[in-house]
Amino acid sequence: MHKKHLFILCLIFFVSCGSEEETAPTPEPQEPEPISFEDCLVDKSSSTFEIATWNIERYPQNGSTKDAVVQMIEQYDLDVLALQEITSILSFNTLKDELEGWDGFITQVNGSNLMLAYLYKTSEVTVNGTPINLYEEATSDNNDAFTAFRRPCLMNVTHANGLTVDLINVHLKCCDGSEDRRRAASDLLKAYIDNNLSNEEVIILGDYNDEIVDSDNVFQNFLDDRYGYEFTTLDIAEGPSSGWSYPSWPSQIDQVLITNELFDNEISTTVVTPENCLATYSNVVSDHRPVVISLRAD
Repeated sequence: MHKKHLFILCLIFFVSCGSEEETAPTPEPQEPEPISFEDCLVDKSSSTFEIATWNIERYPQNGSTKDAVVQMIEQYDLDVLALQEITSILSFNTLKDELEGWDGFITQVNGSNLMLAYLYKTSEVTVNGTPINLYEEATSDNNDAFTAFRRPCLMNVTHANGLTVDLINVHLKCCDGSEDRRRAASDLLKAYIDNNLSNEEVIILGDYNDEIVDSDNVFQNFLDDRYGYEFTTLDIAEGPSSGWSYPSWPSQIDQVLITNELFDNEISTTVVTPENCLATYSNVVSDHRPVVISLRAD
């Protein structure tokens, strides 16, 4: 064989071997790095009903958000989560589908990236009927208080311990200059409960976007009716700022409000501090901390 032909054969062999290495199979996706929240959990038991409100800040913030949230939900193992600021129905459904043993509901508002949602553990919680948006039909009285994507979401649930509760998930208008809108929302919420759920066990929870301890309080109507309503977050609001739910301000604006039918059921209300176990929590998950109420059976 001529040397020229031998050189060409060797060259073909070398190139073909190299191309096999370049087209090696793509590695399987890696499992997300496990996060331990063992030192950041709240007390709970199978006999008590744990419900959290959680402004999850335009979920998902980035590509790491879902994995961190899934691990948080699985390790905290609460019964119901009332969520605010879901940016898309697809993102919510993807999260829900990844949580084994959980189901959920999202308010589907066209054009909104601040939707309300619920997640609940199916082994502990039964949803009665279909969740509804209050004040769904806009009028001159309610449209300023509750724009389309801020309609409160009512869901009636029964826990395995026998306690049945009406949950109302809220996200009131933020910022200075919107006090009248929050005051109007407070009046409408109280009117709805007084007129429709006067003998029911009701929890109004969510991002109220205002304090409950300041002067000229927009929630004074609830505070004045102390025999009918109680903010279980009042002690937190009156406590040190290190324990508040919105540390970047800081302020205590994520509230839990209960009707008198639940006064004897509340065990505790706690602000969770997940950043003590996940240093990047505020950048990956949310600028709000979850707030959890624990209830005993009747």
